Amino acid sequence: MQAISERQARKDIVEIGKRIHSHGWISSTDGNISVRLGKNRLLTTPTGIHKGYMQESDLVVTDLEGKLLTGTRKPSSELMMHLTCYNQREEIGAVIHAHPTLCIAFSLARITLAKCLLPEVVFTLGSIPTAEYSTPTTDEVPQSIENLIADYDAVILERHGSLTVGKSLFDAYNTLERMEHVAEITHKARQLGEVHPLNAEQMDKLLNVSKRLGLKERKFEHHCEGCNACPEGGNMQPAPSTPQPLVSQPQTECANSCGSNCGSSTPQPPQLASSSSVLASADTALIEAITREVLKELELSS
Repeated sequence: MQAISERQARKDIVEIGKRIHSHGWISSTDGNISVRLGKNRLLTTPTGIHKGYMQESDLVVTDLEGKLLTGTRKPSSELMMHLTCYNQREEIGAVIHAHPTLCIAFSLARITLAKCLLPEVVFTLGSIPTAEYSTPTTDEVPQSIENLIADYDAVILERHGSLTVGKSLFDAYNTLERMEHVAEITHKARQLGEVHPLNAEQMDKLLNVSKRLGLKERKFEHHCEGCNACPEGGNMQPAPSTPQPLVSQPQTECANSCGSNCGSSTPQPPQLASSSSVLASADTALIEAITREVLKELELSS
């Protein structure tokens, strides 16, 4: 943890709030930021304030149990999430909770960012795990990140946002910036084709370089579906794709009339799959066999 004066911490929080808002990673009163002041105090953003337009005087000071010590506003309703981070690791000096667009989008699509894709991320972050969904502003949130934050500096909160920590506020901000950058690169790569993680040999070399440079040892998730790069991952291979059936499965219509197939109980009649999906899933060998037979028939009839 880097020692910082309260005066400087106020300036830094206001600056970081403006940066995050300018990137579009928070809107309106979203998000919250905190900095540790010494051993037993925190400087933090209050509830219900726009982080892009805060003033230094808007910030409040609490103890490590969340009790207000100084300030005219109420602490954030999500302060317990910050306190969990500080209580987990003494070296943490700052915590940022934001709503980075692509990170949230990936969690909605159930696509993990924990795969080892970029060398610089292997060096600086390790994996980027996603915490299970929890109801915002409740005790579920700190419980969902408690185990993860013990090992990771960056965590995606499913359907909610991100949580990044660091020895200083700018460390936590740089981690947020890097995490959303990884999401942006991954998103664009997926549009171009299949995304391939670093292989085991490449990972071994990177980890050896990291040790030589004296960098902090990072942890890697070993449950990344289809990833064979992680030393702890057991060289998992992607599961074989399932052929598309000629007739799609019956779908259900939401009883709440939300217009989506969210799993209610009203069965809909099966629909024929489109010709493009049928052709896409047809076995290549079968197509070749049919082609050969057709050519033979044409030769016999000529």
